[in-house]
Amino acid sequence: MSDADTVLHAIFDANRLLREAGEKLASTAGQTHARRMVLQAAEDGATVPDIARKLGLHRQGIQRITDELVADALGHYVDNPRHRQSKLFIVTDQGSAALSDIHTAHTRWVDGIEAEVTGIDWCALNSELGELMRVLRDQAERSTGSA
Repeated sequence: MSDADTVLHAIFDANRLLREAGEKLASTAGQTHARRMVLQAAEDGATVPDIARKLGLHRQGIQRITDELVADALGHYVDNPRHRQSKLFIVTDQGSAALSDIHTAHTRWVDGIEAEVTGIDWCALNSELGELMRVLRDQAERSTGSA
């Protein structure tokens, strides 16, 4: 196995662990990681298609999650002045409070990682991962013929 292959496998493993951590952090506010991501992506109001594009997911899945969030009073829909049929999803105060709880837990979690992991240049790692993601995106576009 090449060094690149070893690192790519480590990134896959890290991704799995990060997803598990995301679920655990979201659960501190009684949410799932997917619901947290939708609440976060909605910011000050966004359409379901906008949220789906931002997260790189299918509109139908985001619609299901926003409907659940509305049913749980964590968000609501309002008319969109720019598009009659595509309502805006707005995070309620209750949804913002859940996000705040998750962000507090997330900050503690990151602080703990920084305290335990020494010797990493986080800025350099971020830059290197950014370059890897650029190459992966380019390859994906070439393989689907969209570039």
